[in-house]
Amino acid sequence: MSERSITFRLTEDEYSAFNTICSEKGYSKTGKIRECIRNLIKKELEEVTASAAEWAEMRASLKEIKDGKFTILEEMKRELARKKMGRYNSKQDQARHTAR
Repeated sequence: MSERSITFRLTEDEYSAFNTICSEKGYSKTGKIRECIRNLIKKELEEVTASAAEWAEMRASLKEIKDGKFTILEEMKRELARKKMGRYNSKQDQARHTAR
């Protein structure tokens, strides 16, 4: 089974408290984090309603993003505005032709 890494930040107080608990109880920090994630998955996964096909689509989309194949919101807005103007111009042209 392949493994993936997660990196996250804690405040100094959170880290200190977590470190103290792990040290005093003899827990591995990584092991305890894995346990928390696994418990979360067991508890919450049933509420996730994505189908296998939707998960496959999400994975494909994430791969496209990773490969740099994505559109930013501003580009989408410009494209929609161009399409809207195209329809508007077509309606004006159509109205002019019909009026003749």
